[in-house]
Amino acid sequence: MTRVIFIFSLIFVNFFFLSSCSKSQPKSPVKSEQINKEIDDYISSLIKADEIPGMALAIVKDGKIIHKKNYGLANIAHKVPVSDSTLFRLYSTTKLITAVAGFQLIEDGKLSLEDPISKYIENLPESWQSIRVEHLLTCSSGLPDYKDFNKELSDKEIFNALTKQSLKFEKGYQYEYNQTNYWFLQLIIEKITNRRFEDFVKENQFKNRKNEVFFASNSLVDYPNRVSKYQYNSDYNAYEITTFEDGNRSLAGNGLNTNLNTLLDWNMKLDSDQLLKPETKRLMMSPFEYENNSFPFGYTWGIYGPEGKQYYGFAGGGVSAFMKFIDKDLTIIILSNGFKNKPVIATSITYISGLMDNSLARKDRMLNEDVRLAFMLNPYENALKKYQQIKNKNKKTNFERALYGISHYFLSNRKIDKAISIFNLYIQEYPKSSYAYDGLAESYFMSQQYDLAKDNYEKSLSFNPKNKNAILKLKKIEQITNANNGYK
Repeated sequence: MTRVIFIFSLIFVNFFFLSSCSKSQPKSPVKSEQINKEIDDYISSLIKADEIPGMALAIVKDGKIIHKKNYGLANIAHKVPVSDSTLFRLYSTTKLITAVAGFQLIEDGKLSLEDPISKYIENLPESWQSIRVEHLLTCSSGLPDYKDFNKELSDKEIFNALTKQSLKFEKGYQYEYNQTNYWFLQLIIEKITNRRFEDFVKENQFKNRKNEVFFASNSLVDYPNRVSKYQYNSDYNAYEITTFEDGNRSLAGNGLNTNLNTLLDWNMKLDSDQLLKPETKRLMMSPFEYENNSFPFGYTWGIYGPEGKQYYGFAGGGVSAFMKFIDKDLTIIILSNGFKNKPVIATSITYISGLMDNSLARKDRMLNEDVRLAFMLNPYENALKKYQQIKNKNKKTNFERALYGISHYFLSNRKIDKAISIFNLYIQEYPKSSYAYDGLAESYFMSQQYDLAKDNYEKSLSFNPKNKNAILKLKKIEQITNANNGYK
């Protein structure tokens, strides 16, 4: 059965490629002006609501750039705007470029998915000898992750420490995100080509744009035109520059730095078969057959979204994404330099794709995002009216996702009054939600209204007796109450 599912998936992906590459395939017209305004309105709201410092966005449909724009600041302190020359660090989106490099060598007959990694990397434990290149590319190697070790250690020291560890699981069994896979791919590419990984990639994927591409996994070094990644410090209520530094062993996993125009050029080469042949691309994006068959993932190309609306690609550091809706010949590229609370990449990909093509629209997700932004950007009463309008027009839509997200946003930012208002609305709309009562209780607990907190934790437990947070907080409230009574 697993084999049948895999073959069906492969045929499905091949059909997508053939459909998108067919010259005779009729293209649906795109109203660029209207689409541009809708996308621009959404991104502008997103940046304002989530306090994203800067962003560059491009959308390509049927080989044409439909939307391309820079937003906000590359440098907060000096108020330098994002421009076409701004270089963003891609973080894990780099892995797509590494996959292409590997498949270029496969296409040239210099590497095979079936090759054991011991063919290229010496001094591996016996239990690692049968791990193959395909297991690195699909994150199914079972290797321990070097990120779990002290980053100050040298490559040799980390390698020696790694090889003393047991495999986490048998090769090919499951997907598990792991940086060691890409370090080993980097070593293999360097062994085969007798060149530095970054030089091979620049020559074979960015030949005409070498000056706009460099590899560095060090956030502490200033490079001309490169933006810093900002992380929000709630103690200071301000952004600070991340100090992330991971050494050259991470170049294949997260080290690419480039600008939006260069990625657009790379995308054009990928689509026009200048980087890889069509059959090689089909293989690279085909779902791998994991033994437990629990996660759809290609050869480093992630596969996301529900059936009929799937897209392929990778995101990195919560700040970048390169995603392709293959059957719709649609590519979305997002580069940014920070986020206040949590990444919004997945939500924005879903929203933008829905604007671009009605058949890709996940209406419930888009409406929930509209509600979230309404509460983020407007006074409570105004947002409530907008929510009611949206709800009345879409009576079958569940808005719990939005209410959960926005109430916890205000709670985490200690805007307790707003949080309480929205949690009460949440309970009014979904009176059997354990999450709603737990969140309201948390709000009261933070504002030291312990009687109200206790009542709502108990209500949360009535709907979810396994709510560990409620159980712990009720014990804490009892301790606080006893201490206060004892003091009196």
